[in-house]
Amino acid sequence: MLSAAGAALAMLVATPALVPSATTAVRPSVCIAGGGIGGLFTAVTLRRQGFDVAVFERTSEYRPFGGPIQIASNGLDAVGRIDPVLLKDILAAATCIGDRKNGLKDGKSNEWFATFDLKSPAEKRGQHPSVVIDRPVLQELLLKRVADCVTTGVEVVGCEQHEGDEGSSRPHGSVTTLLSDGRRHESDFLIGSDGTKSKIRSVFDPDEGPPSWSGYTCFAAIAYCVPHDIAEVGYKVFLGRRKYFVSVDVGGGRIQWYAFLNIPPGGVPETARKGEGALDFLRTEFEGWSEEVFQLIDETPFAEVEQRDLYDQPPQLTWAMNRVCLLGDAAHPMMPNLGQGGCMAIEDAYVLGRELGRVDNQPSAIPLALKRYNQNRVVRAAAVQGMSRASSAILFQYNHPFKLVSAWPPRVQNIKPKSILTRMGQGFLQAAAFPLQFEFLFDFPGPLAETRVEGLSLAEKVLMGVEVAASQGIGRALERVTYLDRLRPSSVEPPSRPA
Repeated sequence: MLSAAGAALAMLVATPALVPSATTAVRPSVCIAGGGIGGLFTAVTLRRQGFDVAVFERTSEYRPFGGPIQIASNGLDAVGRIDPVLLKDILAAATCIGDRKNGLKDGKSNEWFATFDLKSPAEKRGQHPSVVIDRPVLQELLLKRVADCVTTGVEVVGCEQHEGDEGSSRPHGSVTTLLSDGRRHESDFLIGSDGTKSKIRSVFDPDEGPPSWSGYTCFAAIAYCVPHDIAEVGYKVFLGRRKYFVSVDVGGGRIQWYAFLNIPPGGVPETARKGEGALDFLRTEFEGWSEEVFQLIDETPFAEVEQRDLYDQPPQLTWAMNRVCLLGDAAHPMMPNLGQGGCMAIEDAYVLGRELGRVDNQPSAIPLALKRYNQNRVVRAAAVQGMSRASSAILFQYNHPFKLVSAWPPRVQNIKPKSILTRMGQGFLQAAAFPLQFEFLFDFPGPLAETRVEGLSLAEKVLMGVEVAASQGIGRALERVTYLDRLRPSSVEPPSRPA
């Protein structure tokens, strides 16, 4: 299936010989830096609203880098609002995990530590349960809709913003996008969806340093096997001290897995970063753990495993400046723990399209729409970004919990203080933390879309109130710093960053 999807992608995306001429555009035009999942969803959204869309993607061809992608219920909700037919196509091609048991297990005893319900909070909102879909398949579905506006092998490296001129072809202002091959592309506005190492992010803060190490390194792979509990369990996290192992069913007799370890950049030996050496390294790291973990390691082809250090950026307040805005990982890079990175980008695309629609897509009102998009997204994205980082920190504090083996004669295991604290926190995770987490995550589009209040639980009303109040506060803060936009130079080429 993957090879067929890859071949289809190669046929769908052809690099145009010329950048479309700005002078021939009669509709509002947008340039999108980055043709990843966020960039393609944005292209689909804005094309459906009548925009003249041009996407520039750095890589020369689409490949299945990163493996299958999880789309949680809130992400599926956003897809359905963007394009109901696209949602139907995604659900037909995806593997559902949200209707099964999911949760945390002790890595050594293999006992369930806590489970979380993904189905109920989705059902009561009329949402679909969370799914997993192969990245090339999702790319193909998106490219079927926008392939003719995607240029591959060309990176956006900077931009110039221009004030309006009554005698020009764009009297309301424009943006000239600077491309890596030396060409220049003019449009009404620019969206930076170019990932964690975004060049467009530098427009907002030229002095911002490179992404910082998150505290973790990650091994990722696909195992070809069918665990004994596949019909009942979709997602498992095996926990240990300063390490954990994640597995998720991605369909077709395959399990996607991730191993997170507290090893600094460069700490993994060169021989253990991929292939057989990586698998041997992990067998040592997880010695004594559940047989389920070793089944996945043993059933993984050497070519399927790769290691990378994880980096992120702190939340940023300003995503929009005049006719330039950020989207997806360029605005709010996510740790992968909650499976929300792609979902947040899809939500961004929907809210951006909604705000542009509210000003009737008029070129003169585009800066206002981008500002409103920034205001309406920054609180939620920062909260999810923080929750994702916090979940990693909490998981890394896990110790194999205190256990009463027998009442008489009294015999216990794991009696260290951290093991006792881990057992004490078990009930809180199960009864409070997980339910509140998914109430918040699945609450999309949320209060800023005038969601009903009747029938909501007390927890939902509290979360809604916090989000509305915080968003209003962000709006006032953005008003106070607007003058900074006028102080920045109109032409910005981001400084080079360390590799």
